[in-house]
Amino acid sequence: MDIDQATADRVFEAARTATFRRTNLGLHAQVNDGGYTYFVEAGGTFLASIDGREGYGGTEHAFANATPEQDRALRATIAAQAAK
Repeated sequence: MDIDQATADRVFEAARTATFRRTNLGLHAQVNDGGYTYFVEAGGTFLASIDGREGYGGTEHAFANATPEQDRALRATIAAQAAK
């Protein structure tokens, strides 16, 4: 399922204040929005993305890529967190 752009924009903005954890699949964070917990990935050379969400009915596959601008802002925030 694709996520609508307005929701994706809110999730990527909220991800800038989330704590990212390094896993074997890259950097991951969880972001809450509209009763769902979204799973945000930022790793490798690809754009950051939302790769699922969890809510009342369980886990759903939901997907959206960040725009290049959102990706750059998110990676800058992650780099600043790592520098602390």
